Amino acid sequence: MNDKDLYQQILGIPKPWSVTDVGLKLDGGKIEVRVSAPSSADMHCPVCQKACPRHDKRERRWRHLDTCQYQTVLVAQVPRVKCDEHGIKQIDVPWAEERSRFTALFEILVIDWLKEASVSAVARQLDLRWDHAKSRCTWSPASR
Repeated sequence: MNDKDLYQQILGIPKPWSVTDVGLKLDGGKIEVRVSAPSSADMHCPVCQKACPRHDKRERRWRHLDTCQYQTVLVAQVPRVKCDEHGIKQIDVPWAEERSRFTALFEILVIDWLKEASVSAVARQLDLRWDHAKSRCTWSPASR
């Protein structure tokens, strides 16, 4: 099994998306996993789910669960579609919530850690900015 197939499987990236490249940056301590969907794949408006033509695409990056001691980052050119009813909208990706900089699996990890430790400790251990960790809190700051 090659590195692209391995990451396709462990990330659970669904069709039409696929892992196209895996790059290791030893000096930066990061692994970049590039994901893309073929230009022939149908894209849908995130509001009404109607199939729409592509308008353009924008590169997005999401922090994912670490791979061994390396931070893992997903990178994708995310299409925007032109919906007759809703205008130009960025499509939803299956691994993250709208406007998030983290994959859903990474957010779950952060939330689970926040149940056990302080925001500062979680931020330090996961190499996050304090405000990024804090924004995952679902309880009142006074209860911490």
